[in-house]
Amino acid sequence: MKKTSKKALALTLALIMAFSSLALTSFAATKDNITYKVQGKGGYLAIGDSIGMGCGSDGYYLGHYHGDYTYRDCEGSYVTQIANAVGCDIPTHSITDQDSNFYPFCYPGLTTAIALDLYGVDDGYTDYEIDYPYYHAMLEFFGTPASIPSTRDEDPRYEEEGEVQHYVEGNCGKCGDIIELTKNAELITIELGMCDIFYRAYRIISNGTLLADMKFDASILSKGGDIVKEAIRLIRDGFNNFKSQYPLLLKTVTELNPDATILICGGFNLIDDITLLDETMFPLGDIMTNITEQMNILYEKWAKEYGVTYVDIQNCETYATENNMALLGDYMDDSLTSSHPSQIGHDYIARQFLAALAPVEEHHNIYVDLVRNTTVSKVLINGIPVKNYTVNGYDLNVDYTGKLAKSMTIYIDNGDGTTQMQYFDLEYKDGGYVVHRVYQNNDFRELFTRPFKLIKKLFELIKGLFGK
Repeated sequence: MKKTSKKALALTLALIMAFSSLALTSFAATKDNITYKVQGKGGYLAIGDSIGMGCGSDGYYLGHYHGDYTYRDCEGSYVTQIANAVGCDIPTHSITDQDSNFYPFCYPGLTTAIALDLYGVDDGYTDYEIDYPYYHAMLEFFGTPASIPSTRDEDPRYEEEGEVQHYVEGNCGKCGDIIELTKNAELITIELGMCDIFYRAYRIISNGTLLADMKFDASILSKGGDIVKEAIRLIRDGFNNFKSQYPLLLKTVTELNPDATILICGGFNLIDDITLLDETMFPLGDIMTNITEQMNILYEKWAKEYGVTYVDIQNCETYATENNMALLGDYMDDSLTSSHPSQIGHDYIARQFLAALAPVEEHHNIYVDLVRNTTVSKVLINGIPVKNYTVNGYDLNVDYTGKLAKSMTIYIDNGDGTTQMQYFDLEYKDGGYVVHRVYQNNDFRELFTRPFKLIKKLFELIKGLFGK
């Protein structure tokens, strides 16, 4: 890339970042001691973008891996660290080795919409603005007969109708059929979403759509307004697509495999430590904080709705953190590697995921004295329904795995068509849980009104027996 083109790209990205917050203002364990292990062929399915593929990790820049989609385990990547920690079998580096039970479905710039295409889920949306260059690799290694054909890239290795790429028996799914892999997986991690918003803008700018015939001189200022308007449109559209497509992906995965351990991670500020110039400390990265925070609120909300575990990775270190990179400075690179995790960042993401995997043998009993014989219709731990509970007389016993329970809600059927909720704070202490009742105003109202409700019901029964 010519120096002037590089500067133009960098300045354009600076303009995008400078106005991106305006685009959304109206929107509202460690690997050493982990005891969770995968047991069978279903193993571990990792769904992610270039971060999951390992970009930024030490192994990514080895000659045998960089850009090689036939390579299964990138040394140092967070997904490879997780695979090793949970006991996956990785006999060779080849992604087509059928003796492995580690399946890294991770590709650069992978958006939620493109992942849904591969699953064959028609979300009513096609991103014609992007010429996605990796769909052929996704089809080759993870394609399924249901995969939606792509017009994003032409590849002579596939049977084509014009530029259409589609599933071809024998040429696709060489690592595994993504639907069958999802159905059979014991552990699934999902790291997607950031590309939904920013990759499309980056791709359009980098392939010259917005920078056509633009020179790095005074003329760029006259076109700056148009660039910013287009960037704002792209980011706003990307955010709206993310809000509709990510929960659809969660719905797809959880319905295909309701029994898997599923963890999703939020996002992090990709450019938190990037400045404008080497000579200035103007914090461009701060501008993206608003977007990342809004996304993480949604990730956590959707995790509760679909009964999966949310993993916070917002403190991830990037190359910009490590090298003090500047957008228009000497450290700026054409591939924007600075916005990817460093090796320290990959180690951090792996620790965050592994910390969320509760050790399989650590089952804890949470006891509650219900005071009276009662019917419990539902129990929530941390806002998520649990099934492993029993009621014996006055005692409720919840069999809970892990040390992360903070709150519990019990739904009690009063027998008169009404439901009462009881709330508890949970504290893990000295190898078990301490339960603290949290009283609400309705609890006291119920305490005084329930006897009268029972008397009223008794009179109604008597009237029914003897008539009016």
